[in-house]
Amino acid sequence: MWKNPPKQNPKHTLNQRNKNISSVAEGYRKLAPYMNIGLVWAIAVLLFTYIGLQLDKKLNSSPWFTLAGAIFGIIAGFYHFIKTVISQEKKDHQIKK
Repeated sequence: MWKNPPKQNPKHTLNQRNKNISSVAEGYRKLAPYMNIGLVWAIAVLLFTYIGLQLDKKLNSSPWFTLAGAIFGIIAGFYHFIKTVISQEKKDHQIKK
C-alpha cells in the first residue's frame, strides 16, 4: 500500500543543500549594493530639506531654502543611484570578461 520513499544518499543531500545556500548567498552579494539606494535617497532628501527649513526660519525667507534643499537632496539621491548602478555594471562587465 504505502511505498517507502527512496533512500537518499546523505552526502548527496548535503551537497545539494550547500549549493542552495551558496546560490542564495550569491544572490544577496549581487543585490547588496542596491539594497540601500532607497534609504540613502530618503535620508538625503530629508536632511537637505531640514537644513533648508532651518535656514528659512533663521533668515525668514520661506519657502526658498526649503525648496532648494529638497531639490538638492533629490539630485544627491539620484547621483548616488546612478553612481551605484554604473559601478555595478562595470563590475559585472569585468567579471564576464
